[in-house]
Amino acid sequence: METTYLLVGGDRRQFWLSRLLIPRGRVYTLGVPGLEDNVPDQPADVLILPTPCFTESGRLRGPGEGLDPKALGGLYDAHTRVYGGAVTEQPEKLLPGAGPVTDLLRDPVVKASNGRLTAEAAVELTAERLEDSLFEQPCLVLGYGCVGKPLADLLMALHARVTVAARRASARAEAVQSGFRACCFDCLPAMQRVIFNTVPAAVLTPAALDAFGTECLWVELASVPGGLPTDYEPGFQVMRANSLPGRRLPRSAAATLLDGILRCEVST
Repeated sequence: METTYLLVGGDRRQFWLSRLLIPRGRVYTLGVPGLEDNVPDQPADVLILPTPCFTESGRLRGPGEGLDPKALGGLYDAHTRVYGGAVTEQPEKLLPGAGPVTDLLRDPVVKASNGRLTAEAAVELTAERLEDSLFEQPCLVLGYGCVGKPLADLLMALHARVTVAARRASARAEAVQSGFRACCFDCLPAMQRVIFNTVPAAVLTPAALDAFGTECLWVELASVPGGLPTDYEPGFQVMRANSLPGRRLPRSAAATLLDGILRCEVST
């Protein structure tokens, strides 16, 4: 018997994910951008929610103000396997009576792939914003994790002058072994052309931020609240660049999500 998939809300990732799933079963969609609503007449085997799942008001991300989770009543049951990104609510509150809920953004393979896609999109978007080459430009990468590592590698390949700032000494040592300058957050280099922030917290003081100069570009890649203090008025340009895989590379991002879903399906 064919597996039935229901994709709800989201962005262009959901559109491409629906296309990639067609060879694997019967695909239905609700509130997916670019597709007409088409829901099954019985509970779906697999329910795929947006990545990330929720708006600030608690609705499922999608066109307009998003979707009320209550609108999914009757489209799932205790046998429905649920997938989504950044599922912050407890499953019983999100979808009462549903089957197991898997947060795809906690999958280490998905995280690593999303990090590479974020890095690629960030470099492309930054060059567009600067209208300039990154060759020999002093660039500072804040954080050396799943986004910071591939980002630093890409910048080095473009012959930017890359410094990595990390809290842990082991991360700084790894960055140095990879050929980067490295420092802690208390001894940052001044007068940077681009600062790529991957840390979802304000770890820098206003004085440290002011030292970057007015000509730099701050590229915010971290999730909310990001790396700038809420009451800080930067004297430099700030480019918000959150959720880049879905915004800039949705087809590749959809393939990443599909890989995570299929690995979970095989293991169940």
